[in-house]
Amino acid sequence: MSRGRPAQGELVAKRKYTLEFEDSTWYFDLDKFANGPYLVEHYSPEHDKLEKLHIKWQQLEQPEYQQNGRKKRITKDRVKEIEASKALYWKEHYRLFPEDKPKVRKKRGSRNS
Repeated sequence: MSRGRPAQGELVAKRKYTLEFEDSTWYFDLDKFANGPYLVEHYSPEHDKLEKLHIKWQQLEQPEYQQNGRKKRITKDRVKEIEASKALYWKEHYRLFPEDKPKVRKKRGSRNS
C-alpha cells in the first residue's frame, strides 16, 4: 500500500524549449543535442561587427582553388588583405575588450654607477 497523495498523472519533461533574455535567445532541443543549447542568438550590434570581421578574416585565410582542383598561389595582395582584416579585427576586439590587450614590456633603463 502506498501512502500519501495519489499521483495526478505522469509527468512529461519538455524536450524542446527556448529561453529569452534581454540580449540573447537560447534554443534547446534535447533530441538534437542533449548537453545544452543547439543555437544561441545574440542581439548586440557591437559583437555582430566583431563576428563579421572574424568571418571575413577566416574566409580570406581559406585557400582558393582553380577549376582543375589545384590550389591557387597566395599573392602579395592577398597577404596584404589578410593582414589588414586581421588588424581591423584585433582593433575592434581590443576596443570592446580592453582587458585583453597585451601588456607592453619596456626595457629597464640602464643605471649610471
